[in-house]
Amino acid sequence: MMSLAKGWLALVLLAALSGCATNSLFVSYPSQAQKWKTSLASETPNPAVLGKLEQSTAGGDGVLYFQELGRVSQLTDQPEASRNAFASAVAEYDKEDASAKIQVSSLAATGTAMLTNDNARPYVAPDYERIFTRAYQALNYWAAGDATGTSVELRAAALEQQVAANKRDKEIAKAEEDADENSIDLNQFDGYFEGLNAVAGDVKASFQNAWTFYLSALFWEAHGEYNDALVDYKKALEIHSSSTMLKEDVERVSNRMKRRKVDGGMVAVIYEQGFVQPRQEFSLPIPTVHGLFSVAFPTYALADKPMPNTLRVLDSASQPLGETQVLADVGALAAKDLKERMPGMLVRQTLRATAKYNVQKQANDNFGLIGSLSTQIYNLVSEQADQRSWLTLPAYAQATRFTLEPGEHTLLLSTPQGNATLTVPVVDRGLTVIHAVAIPGRLITRVLPVQEGPL
Repeated sequence: MMSLAKGWLALVLLAALSGCATNSLFVSYPSQAQKWKTSLASETPNPAVLGKLEQSTAGGDGVLYFQELGRVSQLTDQPEASRNAFASAVAEYDKEDASAKIQVSSLAATGTAMLTNDNARPYVAPDYERIFTRAYQALNYWAAGDATGTSVELRAAALEQQVAANKRDKEIAKAEEDADENSIDLNQFDGYFEGLNAVAGDVKASFQNAWTFYLSALFWEAHGEYNDALVDYKKALEIHSSSTMLKEDVERVSNRMKRRKVDGGMVAVIYEQGFVQPRQEFSLPIPTVHGLFSVAFPTYALADKPMPNTLRVLDSASQPLGETQVLADVGALAAKDLKERMPGMLVRQTLRATAKYNVQKQANDNFGLIGSLSTQIYNLVSEQADQRSWLTLPAYAQATRFTLEPGEHTLLLSTPQGNATLTVPVVDRGLTVIHAVAIPGRLITRVLPVQEGPL
């Protein structure tokens, strides 16, 4: 009997140790992501970091690592690697959509995840991440001078938002149905997620991304697709109804549709600030038939959320031309997404807590103190919250725009992360976009090819 108990203990510890060598099963994802976030402070790509990211794409969380790889490659001026990584991420989305992974029936925990944690479930990219992937891929094609590729990705981003709107309510309804079938009262947990609600703020849905709509609208307007531009400007305005800039954009495009001439060329700054905050872990008491069982749960803390900092644009005479405004609070989108997923997560955690207790009780009955101790150790080690999310996304996505006379202009971009002086071409009735990304220690800038004329 003692040898069997020792064998049980060895098996459990082996499972724990093997888990430590895989993606996020026992090692928090934010600690992994910190390596490539830190590497971006240098202008020179770190081969070791990129190699690790590439290796990680082969695992069950491959889609998450493809997203990170695409973003890191984009910020380190490796356009082909970025395009390939984002294309691979989109291919994973297609697989997810064609499989049962994101079907509402998958809300109940199964297999390894029942006895470990949600990290054992393959990562499924939330809607707001999918939308950013499409937007970044559009920027990749834009930078390469491929207007057709840009338009395809921008339309795909809009479609992602439309599909998400139709899908989310069904997922939440199915989770609530699962809760009823398992006699789980979801309302009893409301008080534990007040901080999550504070981070989400006034965001109505995690998939409503005005920044992507704005990027699309600028592109359509530059190519004379005024109806499409007006639709996207209005969608952005619906999300930020008090924005004077968006109201002016709607009016300007409406005038162009009436063939009223608008002189000069437009310059837009698409600005991304910092990194989105990671998920935090807290202990949530889950009631089971055997009593309370403490489980690790993900959340977002308002204290960790950075404040928005704008980018100011000045001309060569130091006269202000524009100042960015927040169009997407990415931390709020992430918190809202977690809130929307909460019913399904609570169902899984409750079922998991019961399953772990039953395993612990069986080990105690069969192997005595050593069996009980071994399962307690395993439960303690395996009880890790699912902190996976795309962490090289910005904290805030912002934009501004202004009109200049045709010709070359020298502009100063000013941010708390530093300044940059750029020479930009301006074409009459054309569009010049400056893509600026502020990360700790660096301000990354690039001027995208001018967009003008029909597609």
